[in-house]
Amino acid sequence: MGGAIGFVTAFVYAKKMTARDTSETKKIVRAHYSAEAYKLAFTILLFSLVFKEFKEVQALPLFVGYVGTLVVYWAALIFV
Repeated sequence: MGGAIGFVTAFVYAKKMTARDTSETKKIVRAHYSAEAYKLAFTILLFSLVFKEFKEVQALPLFVGYVGTLVVYWAALIFV
């Protein structure tokens, strides 16, 4: 589930960034901050939902899956 949260929030970020006109630097920066804010809010919402709806979920594997997804994204940025 943690990996799914990481994937879905990255998708939310990507959709917010591609939905804007990014012809000027200020617009690009504003779109980035807006997309990151949506991503953070959506991440909090999804973790809250998982902890509320799935009482038996173990926190450590959930967060390890989420962090693992983030590590893969960062590694892809470095090596691609």
